[in-house]
Amino acid sequence: MKYPQEHTLAIRLKSCGRFLYYQVGGKAGQQRILMRLNTHGRITQKELQDVLDISSGALSEILQKMEDSGLIFRTKSTEDKRQVDLSLTPKGTETAVSVETHYHRTLERMFECLSAEQKTQLEETLGILTAHLEEIKSDPAFAQSHENCCLK
Repeated sequence: MKYPQEHTLAIRLKSCGRFLYYQVGGKAGQQRILMRLNTHGRITQKELQDVLDISSGALSEILQKMEDSGLIFRTKSTEDKRQVDLSLTPKGTETAVSVETHYHRTLERMFECLSAEQKTQLEETLGILTAHLEEIKSDPAFAQSHENCCLK
Protein backbone atom coordinates (compact mmCIF):
# COMPACT_ATOMS: atom_id res chain seq x y z
CA MET A 1 0.00 0.00 0.00
CA LYS A 2 1.38 3.39 -0.98
CA TYR A 3 0.85 6.10 1.60
CA PRO A 4 -0.13 9.61 0.52
CA GLN A 5 2.61 12.24 0.54
CA GLU A 6 0.99 13.94 3.54
CA HIS A 7 1.58 10.78 5.60
CA THR A 8 5.26 10.70 4.67
CA LEU A 9 5.60 14.41 5.52
CA ALA A 10 3.93 13.90 8.90
CA ILE A 11 6.23 10.97 9.73
CA ARG A 12 9.32 12.99 8.78
CA LEU A 13 8.18 16.01 10.79
CA LYS A 14 7.51 13.74 13.78
CA SER A 15 11.02 12.31 13.47
CA CYS A 16 12.50 15.83 13.34
CA GLY A 17 10.39 16.84 16.34
CA ARG A 18 11.57 13.85 18.34
CA PHE A 19 15.21 14.64 17.49
CA LEU A 20 14.76 18.28 18.52
CA TYR A 21 13.01 17.35 21.75
CA TYR A 22 15.68 14.92 22.90
CA GLN A 23 18.80 16.57 21.45
CA VAL A 24 18.01 20.23 22.08
CA GLY A 25 16.69 20.12 25.61
CA GLY A 26 13.08 19.07 25.76
CA LYS A 27 10.07 21.30 26.08
CA ALA A 28 10.72 23.22 29.27
CA GLY A 29 13.67 21.58 30.93
CA GLN A 30 16.52 23.01 32.86
CA GLN A 31 18.49 23.79 29.70
CA ARG A 32 15.90 26.27 28.41
CA ILE A 33 15.70 27.91 31.83
CA LEU A 34 19.48 28.23 32.06
CA MET A 35 19.70 29.77 28.59
CA ARG A 36 16.84 32.18 29.30
CA LEU A 37 18.33 33.38 32.58
CA ASN A 38 21.78 33.69 31.03
CA THR A 39 20.40 35.85 28.22
CA HIS A 40 17.97 37.99 30.23
CA GLY A 41 19.47 38.03 33.69
CA ARG A 42 17.12 38.25 36.66
CA ILE A 43 13.45 37.55 35.87
CA THR A 44 10.42 36.65 37.93
CA GLN A 45 9.17 33.11 38.22
CA LYS A 46 5.86 34.24 36.69
CA GLU A 47 7.63 35.75 33.65
CA LEU A 48 9.54 32.52 33.15
CA GLN A 49 6.35 30.48 33.50
CA ASP A 50 4.68 32.61 30.82
CA VAL A 51 7.64 32.29 28.44
CA LEU A 52 7.89 28.52 28.89
CA ASP A 53 4.11 28.05 28.82
CA ILE A 54 4.02 25.50 31.65
CA SER A 55 2.10 25.19 34.89
CA SER A 56 3.38 26.87 38.02
CA GLY A 57 3.62 23.48 39.75
CA ALA A 58 5.77 21.95 37.02
CA LEU A 59 8.02 25.01 36.96
CA SER A 60 8.36 25.04 40.75
CA GLU A 61 9.47 21.40 40.68
CA ILE A 62 12.15 22.10 38.03
CA LEU A 63 13.33 25.23 39.85
CA GLN A 64 13.61 23.36 43.16
CA LYS A 65 15.90 20.79 41.52
CA MET A 66 17.96 23.59 39.98
CA GLU A 67 18.22 25.40 43.31
CA ASP A 68 19.22 22.15 45.07
CA SER A 69 21.93 21.68 42.42
CA GLY A 70 23.28 25.17 43.04
CA LEU A 71 22.35 26.52 39.59
CA ILE A 72 19.91 29.30 40.55
CA PHE A 73 19.03 31.71 43.33
CA ARG A 74 15.38 32.36 44.22
CA THR A 75 14.73 35.58 46.12
CA LYS A 76 11.66 37.65 46.99
CA SER A 77 11.18 40.50 44.55
CA THR A 78 12.11 43.89 45.98
CA GLU A 79 9.29 45.50 43.98
CA ASP A 80 6.52 42.99 44.78
CA LYS A 81 6.97 40.67 47.75
CA ARG A 82 4.50 38.21 46.23
CA GLN A 83 6.87 37.62 43.29
CA VAL A 84 9.99 35.46 43.25
CA ASP A 85 13.03 36.63 41.29
CA LEU A 86 15.26 34.06 39.63
CA SER A 87 18.93 34.47 38.79
CA LEU A 88 21.90 32.25 38.02
CA THR A 89 24.60 31.33 40.49
CA PRO A 90 28.19 31.33 39.20
CA LYS A 91 27.84 27.56 38.69
CA GLY A 92 24.56 28.19 36.84
CA THR A 93 26.20 30.75 34.56
CA GLU A 94 29.01 28.32 33.74
CA THR A 95 26.51 25.56 33.03
CA ALA A 96 24.35 27.90 30.92
CA VAL A 97 27.31 28.87 28.73
CA SER A 98 28.12 25.19 28.21
CA VAL A 99 24.47 24.37 27.40
CA GLU A 100 24.22 27.24 24.94
CA THR A 101 27.44 26.20 23.17
CA HIS A 102 26.14 22.66 22.85
CA TYR A 103 22.76 23.94 21.60
CA HIS A 104 24.30 26.02 18.81
CA ARG A 105 26.68 23.21 17.81
CA THR A 106 23.72 20.82 17.61
CA LEU A 107 21.75 23.21 15.40
CA GLU A 108 24.72 23.72 13.09
CA ARG A 109 25.14 19.96 12.72
CA MET A 110 21.41 19.48 12.15
CA PHE A 111 21.24 21.84 9.21
CA GLU A 112 24.73 21.41 7.72
CA CYS A 113 23.24 19.22 4.98
CA LEU A 114 21.19 22.16 3.63
CA SER A 115 22.36 25.06 1.52
CA ALA A 116 21.57 28.63 2.61
CA GLU A 117 18.81 28.72 0.00
CA GLN A 118 17.31 25.44 1.25
CA LYS A 119 17.36 26.71 4.84
CA THR A 120 15.52 29.87 3.77
CA GLN A 121 12.97 27.83 1.83
CA LEU A 122 12.45 25.45 4.77
CA GLU A 123 12.02 28.37 7.17
CA GLU A 124 9.38 29.93 4.91
CA THR A 125 7.55 26.63 4.38
CA LEU A 126 7.51 25.80 8.09
CA GLY A 127 6.27 29.32 8.83
CA ILE A 128 3.32 28.79 6.50
CA LEU A 129 2.60 25.36 7.99
CA THR A 130 2.87 26.60 11.58
CA ALA A 131 0.46 29.47 10.92
CA HIS A 132 -2.00 27.08 9.29
CA LEU A 133 -1.78 24.60 12.19
CA GLU A 134 -2.48 27.39 14.68
CA GLU A 135 -5.51 28.36 12.60
CA ILE A 136 -7.01 24.88 12.34
CA LYS A 137 -6.23 24.07 15.98
CA SER A 138 -8.80 26.66 17.03
CA ASP A 139 -11.35 25.57 14.41
CA PRO A 140 -14.19 23.79 16.29
CA ALA A 141 -15.11 21.82 13.16
CA PHE A 142 -11.57 20.39 12.98
CA ALA A 143 -11.54 19.29 16.61
CA GLN A 144 -15.05 17.89 16.30
CA SER A 145 -14.18 15.87 13.18
CA HIS A 146 -11.22 14.29 15.05
CA GLU A 147 -13.42 13.30 17.98
CA ASN A 148 -16.12 11.86 15.69
CA CYS A 149 -13.78 9.68 13.67
CA CYS A 150 -11.26 8.52 16.23
CA LEU A 151 -12.60 8.62 19.77
CA LYS A 152 -15.78 6.55 19.68
